[in-house]
Amino acid sequence: MKKLILIVLAMACMGVLLYAPISFAAPFLVCDPQTGVTSYQLTGPVWVPTALVPAQADGSIKLDVATANVGANSLTVKACKTDPIWGVMCSDAVPFQFVRPSSPSLPTSLSLQP
Repeated sequence: MKKLILIVLAMACMGVLLYAPISFAAPFLVCDPQTGVTSYQLTGPVWVPTALVPAQADGSIKLDVATANVGANSLTVKACKTDPIWGVMCSDAVPFQFVRPSSPSLPTSLSLQP
């Protein structure tokens, strides 16, 4: 009886170890840390009207672009900081282009050949 329980447990563990889970990673737009930057101003077809995205604690940006349209996309990014005297000051706009691929499709016409 003990051997049977051990065999069942071993098979269950092997099933868990051999199982290949599916995971999806979200695409992100990231940059190096920027001293003093408090937010980023984005313009482009996906972010209409102009979006102001808060910066990470180190002044960098981590923007999830999973909501972008499938295909070629373009946007401009400005690094901004808030000054108590001058208010919000932004850098020059930097153009950025990327391509978001479509979701993979399932293969069709699969068969086993003898």
